[in-house]
Amino acid sequence: MDKVKKALYSICDVLQEEKEELTEIDSRLGDGDMGISMDKGAAAVREVLDAYQETDISKLLSSCGAAFNRAAPSTLGTLLSFSMLAVAKETGKKPELEEADLVRFPAIIADTIAARGKAKVGDKTILDALVPFAETLEKLSADNVSFAQAWREAAAAAEKGMEGTKGMTAKTGRAKWLDGRNKEYPDGGAVLCVKVVQRLAEPECGEVQGE
Repeated sequence: MDKVKKALYSICDVLQEEKEELTEIDSRLGDGDMGISMDKGAAAVREVLDAYQETDISKLLSSCGAAFNRAAPSTLGTLLSFSMLAVAKETGKKPELEEADLVRFPAIIADTIAARGKAKVGDKTILDALVPFAETLEKLSADNVSFAQAWREAAAAAEKGMEGTKGMTAKTGRAKWLDGRNKEYPDGGAVLCVKVVQRLAEPECGEVQGE
């Protein structure tokens, strides 16, 4: 449980530290509230983490998802909340997670976002970074690459996918109404995805990766 909470705290750190950058990107491609909503959502999740004393990871993730949704009822906030609930459902009552769980969770998150957001790779969304990350992590893990190395290479694939959103015309959300204007900027959700997976690859998050 301690490892899971540390990972969630690290994710909250990213959401709050990147508030200004996300707001700037979203102001060019959306309604400019991404950084603010992610900051509020992270603050709400921190409150849950600070107070949670049980050992049920599924219940923790469900509580975090619900708190995030209440605090950040934006499009991305809602999709991330549903993703947390989907992961919680798959977790069961485990007190700790195994590497196999961490390998499959990104794909579960991507599938949830794709279904709920009616989006796919190439639509200039978070999926353009998240799907390459999930696919690379699964492939390398199946090839018996160490989890830490697989995570780092998957993070590189996510960054490549994010960079690929530069020049794309958005197919979903408010950004699609720009009709290609400002398309030289990356998608904010894809940027956020890269920031998160890179943070979780850092040495201080090593135990999250089983090191």
